[in-house]
Amino acid sequence: MKPIKRPHILYVEDDEDSCQMMTVLLEMSDIDVTCARSKSHALKMANDKEFDLFLIDSWLKDGDGNDLCRDLRKEFPATPVVFYTGCATLPQRKQGMLSGAAAYLVKPYSELVAPLVLKLINGSDTINVCVPPPGTLDVLEQKVTKLVHIISEAGRPIPLSP
Repeated sequence: MKPIKRPHILYVEDDEDSCQMMTVLLEMSDIDVTCARSKSHALKMANDKEFDLFLIDSWLKDGDGNDLCRDLRKEFPATPVVFYTGCATLPQRKQGMLSGAAAYLVKPYSELVAPLVLKLINGSDTINVCVPPPGTLDVLEQKVTKLVHIISEAGRPIPLSP
């Protein structure tokens, strides 16, 4: 059995709040996250650093997630690509899978992301998902406090997913 490694993923999402929230959620499951806010930034980062998985949105300011998925699959054929997006129609999901994605998750079901990432990278059980490593509770509490502040900031609308 291969040893379990701490995964490092690239999350491609143009919404800053979503990046921060997903980073906190995945770090709680012992997954390192780097965020890219555009297709071009994602491709540059993917070439500069090694990632174990690409987690991407379908709608990006500078391009389509399906195009990004195809580009990543060409450049990094052994690295899984997973869509995490609000594009929920059957044709959109089908197009994502035809682009080469290993999986297609629909927002807002964030609790499905960490187990899938760990399964695709390590083939591991998800029994330890969301169990923070010893000594990290203070850091996680600070990050959660920051997220609560971002979400509840006065005058800022809180988007609701369907």
